[in-house]
Amino acid sequence: MSGILLAGLGGCAAVTNDEVDTTPAEQTAQPTAAQPTAAPPAGCSSELALDYGDVVGLEDVTVEFGTYCHTTISPTSEAAVYDFTKTDFETLAEFGFTEDDAVEALPVALRILTKEVLDSSRLDNYGIAPAEWFAANSDYITTDWQPKFQNAIDDDGAVLGTAAFVVTDILLARLARDGGARASSTVVRLDRVYAEEPDGGEPNLIFRFSSTSTFVATDAQIVALVLAADPVQSADALRASNPEFFDGAENSFLIMTGNTVLGFGLDSDDQVIGTNSNIQLYTDQGLDVIA
Repeated sequence: MSGILLAGLGGCAAVTNDEVDTTPAEQTAQPTAAQPTAAPPAGCSSELALDYGDVVGLEDVTVEFGTYCHTTISPTSEAAVYDFTKTDFETLAEFGFTEDDAVEALPVALRILTKEVLDSSRLDNYGIAPAEWFAANSDYITTDWQPKFQNAIDDDGAVLGTAAFVVTDILLARLARDGGARASSTVVRLDRVYAEEPDGGEPNLIFRFSSTSTFVATDAQIVALVLAADPVQSADALRASNPEFFDGAENSFLIMTGNTVLGFGLDSDDQVIGTNSNIQLYTDQGLDVIA
C-alpha cells in the first residue's frame, strides 16, 4: 500500500529506512528480566480522555484552537511488558549492549514513541516554523545529536517531516479539539529489539515498533485529503465512488499505520540518538491519503 514515507536523515540519522523494513531475526531464548515499575501518568481533565487502546491521558494541551489530551504509553499496555523472545541477543552482545540495557530502555522508547513521535503538537498544527519547533521539542534526542539534526532542519524545514523525527505534515486541517485525545485509539506493538552500527554512525540499541492510530475526521477533511492525494480525481468522481463522504453523516475516520525504529546509544538510556518511521495514512474505506 502506498502512503506517506518518512525517510531517514541521510548521514545524520542513527537509524535508516532499511532498518524499518528489516525482517525480525530468529529469537534467542534467555531468562526474562524483571520489569521496571512505570509511574502513573498525570492524566487529562476530560472524561473523553480515559482509555485509548495502548495509551492513556498525560496532560491537557490548550492552544488558541481549543484543548486536546496529550497521550503517552499505558503502563498496562502489552508492549510495556518486556518480551525476551523479541530480542536478538547475538547482535546486542556484538555491539556492546546487554539485556538489562534493553529492559531499562523499553519504557523510555515507548514513551518517546507515543508522546513524541505519534502525538506531538506538530501532528496537526504547523503554525510554528519547523526549526523553531524542533529547538523547543527535541529533549528526547541526545545533546550530541540534537545539533546535527537541528542544522539539517535549519537548512531545510521540510526535513522535520521527511526525516521522521515526528509524524507531521500529513494533514490539511487540525483534528478535534474537544478535550479528548486526537486519536480515538492507538495500538502499539513491539516487533523486535536488536543492535547494529550504521555506516558513519555509532552502535545503536534499536527498538522496532508497529502502531495503528485511528482519528475521527470530518467528511470535508477526508475529501480534501483524498483529492490532494490524487489530483487527477475530481470531487464529482469521488462523490460517485464514495457517496458516504458527502451524506452529512460524519461517521468516517482516518487510520494511520506504520513502523517506527528508535535507536539508543551505549550511554543514552533516557534519550535516543536516532528515529525513523514508515507511515501510511488511509481512510476506513481503504483509500490511501497523502497530504
